[in-house]
Amino acid sequence: MALDSFNREIDYLRISVTDRCSLRCIYCKPGDRASGFPENQILSAEEIVRVVRLARSFGVWKVRLTGGEPLLRPEILDIVRSIKALDIRDLSLTTNGLRLEELAAPLKEAGLDRVNVSLDSLSARRYREITGGGRLEQVLSGIGEAQRIGLQPVKINMVPIRGINDDEILSFARLTQEDAPEPYHIRFIELMPSEGRLGWQKNRCLTTREVMERLESLGPLMKLPFRGKGPSRNYRLKGAKGIIGFISAVSHSFCYCCNRIRLDAIGRLKPCLFSKTRIDIASPMRQGADDEEVLRLLALAVESKPEGNYLGHPETASLPSMSRIGG
Repeated sequence: MALDSFNREIDYLRISVTDRCSLRCIYCKPGDRASGFPENQILSAEEIVRVVRLARSFGVWKVRLTGGEPLLRPEILDIVRSIKALDIRDLSLTTNGLRLEELAAPLKEAGLDRVNVSLDSLSARRYREITGGGRLEQVLSGIGEAQRIGLQPVKINMVPIRGINDDEILSFARLTQEDAPEPYHIRFIELMPSEGRLGWQKNRCLTTREVMERLESLGPLMKLPFRGKGPSRNYRLKGAKGIIGFISAVSHSFCYCCNRIRLDAIGRLKPCLFSKTRIDIASPMRQGADDEEVLRLLALAVESKPEGNYLGHPETASLPSMSRIGG
């Protein structure tokens, strides 16, 4: 078991396997079309698996693969297969869904347990505008295939943005009321400050409280028990099968129960999404560092976790693009 300086158990590793993405979402990708990391700096599949193997040895049992868009990584099936073989009990992936229809079954066969799909509009036209050209029908087909082959629960991540897509909040919530064999889980995520095309405009951010107030027209929200880890606080509309989750990084801190560290695509450990601390683990590995040294760096990342994310502080007003830090 790995405990940080504030006695939080760290058992979750989020890994960005690429900073490349097939979309340019307004709150994620910078507007200058800046180039990504050099290809020769991206962690190899073998390096990723080595880090997971060592993290597993001190108590990590939950891994999420992110990006950029992780399904653009050519070796993604090998990465999933190798990580699952390390006795990782919960292996998940966050995707934009554009390649999910073709890869859902191979991912399931390789050992992936479940997926989260980023989807900010149910309107084809608006989806294209938000994502810089994405095709909604591809994403919906991918979600349907993930449901069909058992990558469950399928969680849909929606970022409500005032004046852009906040009129769709009820439409997303109604998905949890659909009579389906496996209900959808919808998660409303507060817009966070990052260097996306939209730019950080605090007035664009709908707080969890505002979203909950809008959902009252659909009936009462019943709070579900909190299991003590993770940022989502979950509810269910009366009579619905699916779950509505709220991730409130801006309006409410959930740092007291944070259980994760992050590894970006070029091998830097981040103790916190909002921390400026980065611990280079790629260079030592490429210079021949043994497992003991890599474990020391992993332990340093755990020890370096801050007490909170300090979103209210001026120095965190603008973060690097989400595509670079793994979301």
